[in-house]
Amino acid sequence: MASGTYRVVRLIGRGGMGAVYEAEHVSTGELVAIKFVDRGLAYDERVTARFEREARAASAVASPHIVRVIDFGSDDGQPYIVMELLRGEDLGTRLARLRTVPIAEALHVVAQVLRGLAQAHAAGIVHRDLKPDNVLLVPHEGDPLFAKLVDFGISKIARLEGRASLAITQKGIVLGTPLFMSPEQAEAAPDIDARSDLYSVGAILFECLAGRPPHVGETEDQILSRIRTADAPDLRTVATDIPEPVARLVSTALQRDRAARFQTAAEMLASLEEIAEAVPYVPAPPPPALEPARSSAPSAPRRSRSRVPVVVAAVLATVSGVVVTVLVAGALRRPPSSVPAVASAPAPAVVASSGSRSVAPSASPAASPSTSAASGRAEPAAP
Repeated sequence: MASGTYRVVRLIGRGGMGAVYEAEHVSTGELVAIKFVDRGLAYDERVTARFEREARAASAVASPHIVRVIDFGSDDGQPYIVMELLRGEDLGTRLARLRTVPIAEALHVVAQVLRGLAQAHAAGIVHRDLKPDNVLLVPHEGDPLFAKLVDFGISKIARLEGRASLAITQKGIVLGTPLFMSPEQAEAAPDIDARSDLYSVGAILFECLAGRPPHVGETEDQILSRIRTADAPDLRTVATDIPEPVARLVSTALQRDRAARFQTAAEMLASLEEIAEAVPYVPAPPPPALEPARSSAPSAPRRSRSRVPVVVAAVLATVSGVVVTVLVAGALRRPPSSVPAVASAPAPAVVASSGSRSVAPSASPAASPSTSAASGRAEPAAP
């Protein structure tokens, strides 16, 4: 039980600093996802502060494209966040399976990301860790690829409840995922704003169409250096069949000079929607069985993609704020951690995404199911 309100049903995903469980509200019967901080870290003020910030950031924005936070609390000194329980897979897992997606699908997903970002930015929240793993795709009202943003753990909250910035990062610390971070993030600039998120969206769209991020390298340092000093390649040099308007959209988003990028999510969305009219998205039939997805578990390296672990420069140990990935589907390489156990219960494989990547893009990933079992094993006793 969590605070006597939520009965833990089973483990969904486990990370190095916490875990996510499927749970049931004891009064209403509603199924939810609960993310717990590992007990060993529950007394780390930095971790708990970031965990609280994730809850506040996500709950401050009412958008269908941002995961809904239902509750936040502590059970016997162990902080937790309660979120909606969704079914689907994250975009990172989808790309690991397919390598690229059709132009119409990519534009459709990115348009939804931009709608969620527009509302987050209007609330003074900059996500700062946008990547395919943090875009959850779920079936919704006939659309099998309805996008929801997760993991606001390292978000910069510039305006919330009339208070000053709640950013608690230290000067000179690089936060985010290298493969998708903006040049100003790579430089650990203190004045990160909404345009940084738009660069990351451009990098996500680049990978959707090219099968690799715009900047790759053998190490995190190489990637960060290239992001800081080199222009992103023209998308058409990597994917020759991409129409010029799409390549131009991506190029504008990936400008190193943020003054040359789209200035707002609404501006980028308007440009994208104009292009999308020529390649309308037609939803494909849903797969025969979608696995229950989860609220993001703290990040851990993803086995299916060969990329370098991405917590940069010391402070990203991943959980709640330091790069926690809230619900998503993807095979987890989760080390055991001291988190609440759950009562045994047979259940379908549940997936949870990692938040980490390595740098070298996979040339021809093997086909795999749309979701994969993510440590969805039952535990001996409920918390």
